[in-house]
Amino acid sequence: MVAIGLIGLTSGAMIILATRAALAANAQVITVLRLIGATDAYIEAAFVRRFAFRTFIGAVLGTIIGAGVVALFPGEEEQAAILTGLRLSGVEWMWLVLIPPTLSSIAFSATRYAANRVLKGLT
Repeated sequence: MVAIGLIGLTSGAMIILATRAALAANAQVITVLRLIGATDAYIEAAFVRRFAFRTFIGAVLGTIIGAGVVALFPGEEEQAAILTGLRLSGVEWMWLVLIPPTLSSIAFSATRYAANRVLKGLT
């Protein structure tokens, strides 16, 4: 459980850094958008939507690839020299369904937080 929490925190930190970099790279565009009347909420929503969607797609693809690799591991009933008993069985496979929405919600929250802070700093 600690490992899952650390993965979530690390993912959030990476997304915050990526959001700050994207906002810094687009500072001139943001300035122009503000000049033509765009609100911070509008600009923030564009970044949040983009990062959350990309995170969801990446999490889905990563989960599919990871599930394929885990399916290749030997189960408890198989005689293997290493990695015995690591294959998921039964209901355990359902936990994989939670990965994409969980990571997307982390991305949503982290991007929103970072965009809010950066946009307030640009004012």
